[in-house]
Amino acid sequence: MKTKTEFYKAYFEALQKKGFTVAPSISPDYVADIYRKDKLVAFCSKNDAIIKNPFLEVPAKLMEQLQTLAKSTAAACGICSEKPYDEAIAEKLSNNVYKINEHNGVALACKHHPLFEYVLSTYRKDVENGGLPIQRQYFYNKENAFESFAVRSGLIDEKKLFSETEMKIIHAGLVKMRTIDDDLTHDDLDSVERLVDKIEDVIPELQKKEKLFDFQRFFASMENELER
Repeated sequence: MKTKTEFYKAYFEALQKKGFTVAPSISPDYVADIYRKDKLVAFCSKNDAIIKNPFLEVPAKLMEQLQTLAKSTAAACGICSEKPYDEAIAEKLSNNVYKINEHNGVALACKHHPLFEYVLSTYRKDVENGGLPIQRQYFYNKENAFESFAVRSGLIDEKKLFSETEMKIIHAGLVKMRTIDDDLTHDDLDSVERLVDKIEDVIPELQKKEKLFDFQRFFASMENELER
């Protein structure tokens, strides 16, 4: 799950399969309204809460069904369900946010969310304004957040920055990013390439020999074109 839009799309589809109707909210305070047999039973708030309609008697079991379906949908979307930090080590900031790591003026932080479990973020510290967070980006799974931190901070060669397991996760994500992400600029690709090289210097086992070009498969795919 890369954005909350993915969750809401899946959640609304799941609701419709269960006999609910979802419509754009008539109130600017909510994302959507949830109906059951033409009765407005609940709202999806902008802070991702499922709120009962206070002007209607809604059975507790019905609200429980909505909450349970929301949590199961979020889990299926691939959120971070395991705490990605150690409270004894991570620095606790305001609003129950924990800073997991910091390097080159870029921080990796996390906050528990009642629906999305552990929401991570990376941000730059505005040194001219007391280190206030700027350019914050949110992530709903650990892999994407660690990749972002590695790219934005410029991953150094010290193994202590991440555990070996975490570095392997980052490496796999960067390699995938390098091959399938069409939105990367030339500078982004250079940065990713440098980070991959640095991680492979630290963990040599990640280095892989270039595969020999499979000419047979290449010509098989080109057969029709060659015959024309």
